[in-house]
Amino acid sequence: MVRLTTTGNVFSGIGLTLLAVTIFLKFILDSLSATPDQLLYPFYVWLIALGILAIVVVIGVINTFTEMTGFVHPDDKMYSNMLVYVMALGTLLVCGLLQGVDITIQGYLFNMGTMIVIAYIFLFVFVFFGGKIAKGAEEGQVKEMTSRFMLVSLILGVAMAGAHLFLNIIYGTFSYGWAAAVLMVFAVALVLLMVLYMGRKYEPVGK
Repeated sequence: MVRLTTTGNVFSGIGLTLLAVTIFLKFILDSLSATPDQLLYPFYVWLIALGILAIVVVIGVINTFTEMTGFVHPDDKMYSNMLVYVMALGTLLVCGLLQGVDITIQGYLFNMGTMIVIAYIFLFVFVFFGGKIAKGAEEGQVKEMTSRFMLVSLILGVAMAGAHLFLNIIYGTFSYGWAAAVLMVFAVALVLLMVLYMGRKYEPVGK
């Protein structure tokens, strides 16, 4: 059912816009002599974005794991869940910019965001090598699969460790705001690369 997918995409767009408004309000109010009550405005906007995130996650789960709404094209699922992923990560990172969030909480939030991105790197590498790892599974070539998985796991471990080290260096070098921005750009680039790569592949679809 395309309508529910489209609704989810619209909500994702609204949520991302609200996150941008939250950041804008935060920096504007910080540059002015805002009252304590006014400094809470970004928090209220962020709460609305958080509520919208809950809605789009539910829609994404329904579209991806159930057939309650009928057939949904794989491309539509992929594009829709891309927006859900970006919005979820953005909501998490923007929370660290809110009034009253100290450096300790910011560190926790950044680490959680880093783990989310690293988990995506696992998917990214698996998409490229998953078919080669599973080759021969139907013939019972378990040893062949295991040997391939050992090498791929090494590549995966190096990629994930490298990303973790890079992001930790970024966080230790820059302020939370700039580090979160770098993490967000890195995540969006990974997601777009995956979507562009998968979008060019032919995949039989059901009805």
